[in-house]
Amino acid sequence: MPHLEVDGGLLHYHLDDYTEPWLSRSVVLLHHSAGGNLNRWRSWVPHLARRHKVLRFDMRGHAGSSEPQGRVFSLPNLSGDISLVMDKLGIDKVHLVGASAGGIVSLRFAHDFPERLHSLSLVASTPKLSQMSASVDAGAWRNILETQGTKAWLLADTEKRFGQNTDPRVIEWYADEGAKTSPDMVLALQQCLLKEDLFPIIPMIPVPTLILGAADDEITPGSVQREMANQIPKAQLEIYENVGHNMKVEIPDTLATRVQDFIANIESSETFQ
Repeated sequence: MPHLEVDGGLLHYHLDDYTEPWLSRSVVLLHHSAGGNLNRWRSWVPHLARRHKVLRFDMRGHAGSSEPQGRVFSLPNLSGDISLVMDKLGIDKVHLVGASAGGIVSLRFAHDFPERLHSLSLVASTPKLSQMSASVDAGAWRNILETQGTKAWLLADTEKRFGQNTDPRVIEWYADEGAKTSPDMVLALQQCLLKEDLFPIIPMIPVPTLILGAADDEITPGSVQREMANQIPKAQLEIYENVGHNMKVEIPDTLATRVQDFIANIESSETFQ
């Protein structure tokens, strides 16, 4: 289990590279969601790692990584962790892909460190988590996390997280992986992110941005996806039917291929650096 020592803690990471060793290939960094870990991206890796170096790490406080100092999260620090990981591995720039809460961190990173990005891709994410559908009760989330734990929280409203045709084994695996992160850490991250509103800064994000959303997502609703796409200067939005908020584990082949095509189009540009 490889770790990097960064800013007083350890971050668990994987770097997969099946590219030709005599060629210089770009890095794709995959950033997971709240209560997730780097394994959430495992089905994406075979699609991406033949053409790119693929970097994943457990967010601070999640699964195999150390808790944040004082057990308190801040969005600037989470954004800074991406930069620290890149520095430790000698990586100058990446194509960054963030899902849900990982997308919120990625939006902040795109604002704070635009010079370190080739592109940004967001999967079921939002600049303002508090703009969830009225059917989503953050207070109920807290109660389940405090009394029953992370796995129970992830299983409590699977109809909001997955499409109707999702294999139950996928949902069970997803919840088991979530159980690797303590409910205290999930609550602390939610407390941090529910206070954030990134809409004022996203018009300043300069990099090409691909926004992938689910038509029936109540956690990051389509209205928010459209508003985000309208405010990020170089954004394009695509909405998928019959999938839920956790679309990245429902249709990984479809989404990984779409992101790979997006990256290939950018890298074919004469201005790519």
